[in-house]
Amino acid sequence: MAAKKPDEGGSSGGGKGKTIIFLVVGLVVGAVVVFGVSKVIFGKSAGEKKEEKTLPEHTIELDEFVVNLADGSHYAKVTIALGLEKPLGEGGKLEPKILAPVRDTVIAVLSSKSMNELVSGEGKEKLKKDLKEKLNELLGKEIVKEVYFTSLTLQ
Repeated sequence: MAAKKPDEGGSSGGGKGKTIIFLVVGLVVGAVVVFGVSKVIFGKSAGEKKEEKTLPEHTIELDEFVVNLADGSHYAKVTIALGLEKPLGEGGKLEPKILAPVRDTVIAVLSSKSMNELVSGEGKEKLKKDLKEKLNELLGKEIVKEVYFTSLTLQ
């Protein structure tokens, strides 16, 4: 009787296939680990940091403003809330000595705009930016973090 030769091409191919699968799985696991470690070390990307915007701690709503716009034939009726870094008064109201200059500044900025400037979304965002800048100039610090329109009517 002839003796069988062990593994004449039968099972050795299966061993190579398993080795390739283990290498591929190892590479995928390694890539996932490297990606995770890089996120921890280097932090979040710029896009993710933008989404972390937090709301201001303190908000004060100002009384309604009705002003003639710069074009002379239109007016704006606006209620504004300010998101502040720190409180500027008690009970959600501005201190009386600050209230008049704040209202004056808002009226000055609003009345300098035309109807065409305020109709678009970009115009409203520009108005918020201008109000924030002028109010922070008035208050002497970066106290106003956000400007919110709680009511806005243009006519």
